[in-house]
Amino acid sequence: MNATYLLRVLTVALLMLFSTGLRASDVPVAASVNGTGITLVQDGGQGSDGASGAPHGRRSRGLFHRVFRFMKVVLIIFAVLMVLAFKEELIQLALFIGVFCAIGALVFHLLFDKGELGALAGFILAVIVGLRGIAEAFGMSYAVTVILSVGYHLLSLPFYCLNHLQYFLSEPWRYVFRRDRLPDRVKKVLRPVLEVLKVVMYVLITPLRLLNAVYFNIFVHGLTEFYDLFIEVLSPCSRKEGAGSFWRWLVFFPWRLLKYPVWHGFLTLVETVGWSIADIFIPTLTMYHGTDLPAAQNITATSGRNDYLASTMDWNSGTFRASESSWGGIGVYFASDRAVAKRYAGDPYRLSDNNPVVIVCRVSPGRMINYALAPSYVYAATGRYGHPPTINRYAEKHGYVSGEWWNDSGKYWEYCLLDWQNLYNFPWRIRPLYVFNCRTRLIQHVKGGMKHWFFKI
Repeated sequence: MNATYLLRVLTVALLMLFSTGLRASDVPVAASVNGTGITLVQDGGQGSDGASGAPHGRRSRGLFHRVFRFMKVVLIIFAVLMVLAFKEELIQLALFIGVFCAIGALVFHLLFDKGELGALAGFILAVIVGLRGIAEAFGMSYAVTVILSVGYHLLSLPFYCLNHLQYFLSEPWRYVFRRDRLPDRVKKVLRPVLEVLKVVMYVLITPLRLLNAVYFNIFVHGLTEFYDLFIEVLSPCSRKEGAGSFWRWLVFFPWRLLKYPVWHGFLTLVETVGWSIADIFIPTLTMYHGTDLPAAQNITATSGRNDYLASTMDWNSGTFRASESSWGGIGVYFASDRAVAKRYAGDPYRLSDNNPVVIVCRVSPGRMINYALAPSYVYAATGRYGHPPTINRYAEKHGYVSGEWWNDSGKYWEYCLLDWQNLYNFPWRIRPLYVFNCRTRLIQHVKGGMKHWFFKI
């Protein structure tokens, strides 16, 4: 809907309202018609013939009735004009409501025998998606972006804080060992002692870990993945399934419905519930990885459901590529603070399309070494002028699979899942929850849906 069309609609609306207002004001308020003629009502309540006039309450009700009638006409005109102005968006909204309600009712009926609840959830999701399209057509896309961004941060703030609390309680002594200040013989004694204490803290914070696991795995990842799968039903990315052809889109609609929200949605639900239980036994944190959008799509999507990735990607989808020019070893890097990941994502040399993104992941780091507690020669291998292979050799020799390191120049913690040749960064070890686009400040839609954490489909 362009500005000229909108201006014409508003002009017609003003003319109709003006003419309606004139018609509503044609009847004199201070006069009444009876069988003998016109009687003017005066302030004292007496007519010209000395008879009593209409009571004040009756005159008020008559005025209220005229105002109500006038407002009803205004609302009808407004509704008609809105339908004319946003007919395409409203048709799309009606389609969304029908499809989402049907899908939600079917999925919830099959899984929980609660079809009504699923239809309600689908209705709410359809209204949100549809109203967003109407708002963007009305020229409010920036406002919608801001509102959704603020809403996202407000809703995620409590669990963001709980995740940081889990991160702190998992190693409360972490901030004491940020730099290499102890002799190697003391560090050799401290390492096994702190590992035992880490297990104790791990057991003590089990309720907190379970709460974070359920929220991030089921609600955050589950909802965003179902959204991606629903979008594939309505707007497929594969030409074989209807992209670019209305008739192909119509013919393959039932197939997409069964393939994405039903089949892949079921697998997603199994994974999210299963990993919420597994996170009770496997140490896991929600962490952040900054990169650009093409890399994020290669990492999180799957070539089996995305035609573009099938012809362009040069490594296995659903996995991260280990960085070789690193400050804390050869491997995949994460931050415990999303602001750090955003800064890395915004580095000009890293961007290829002006779309910095942050991949939010559930990370199972395994047995981890704080480089400040490692021998001094290992700590000396960190930093800009360090020697990453030295770190990897030490970790491999002593059974460590990840490392944490205080970046003294940036004043933040970095985490490296050590990996020489991308042999150990399995999708189950690094499980992407969603991709946050730093430019649009919205969760990024992953075409075809995200690659499953466990199922190779």
